[in-house]
Amino acid sequence: MVGIEKKRIAERWFQEYFTSGKLDVLDELTTPDFLYHSRNGDNSREKMKEFMTWYRSVFQDDEWVIDDFIEQGNKLVVRYTGWMTYKGGWFNIASEDQRVKETGIMIFTFENGKVKELWCENSDAAILYELGALTKNTHEIY
Repeated sequence: MVGIEKKRIAERWFQEYFTSGKLDVLDELTTPDFLYHSRNGDNSREKMKEFMTWYRSVFQDDEWVIDDFIEQGNKLVVRYTGWMTYKGGWFNIASEDQRVKETGIMIFTFENGKVKELWCENSDAAILYELGALTKNTHEIY
């Protein structure tokens, strides 16, 4: 059984940070030395706020579902699915108000009831494919 407090924090992450774009919620949910680990290197809480400002300008009308919670020690793994409307501004991809789907997995590491570190793997390539930025039928799917 997943700890109620960890689950509540993950739910707020999706509802308040992603869906509503409330930047200040990160100050409540994360430690001052919070690190987001991405393929572009480590990022701070302030960089996450900058990301969300960009994200809200590119994608709107988000809907998020948390499909799974898996807890081990001070870590909580969340598998999620989201749908959003693309409004333009990503790699010069034209907007036709396309509805796209993202899937992903986040690993939250907690310290003293707050998120200290976060890893995320998501389906950015699938979104680019849905938006027509990647050529269809150029590779085999297994």
